[in-house]
Amino acid sequence: MRKLLAAVLLGSVILCGIAEAAVFTSFPADGICTGDYVRYRARPGTNSKILGRLFEGDEVTVLSEVRVKSQRWYEIYDPNASGRTVWVAGQYIAPIEY
Repeated sequence: MRKLLAAVLLGSVILCGIAEAAVFTSFPADGICTGDYVRYRARPGTNSKILGRLFEGDEVTVLSEVRVKSQRWYEIYDPNASGRTVWVAGQYIAPIEY
């Protein structure tokens, strides 16, 4: 019983230490890529055509947000094609705090 109680307490402490990811509150907004070699796609979703990649520290303009199967996707300007927009998984884009 003590081991179970200790495990539950330890799990609670670990979960309390996890911070929720920052999200965008309005659009357009400035964002930064937090992953390396992150694919961006023609449409939101992992089955959509890959058009290019972002690297950690790349700055982007986030235009909108949608959810696909409970995953957040952000529409951004394509860094390699003027005026075209692409989609990137939300877990890899964070707001830039000024």
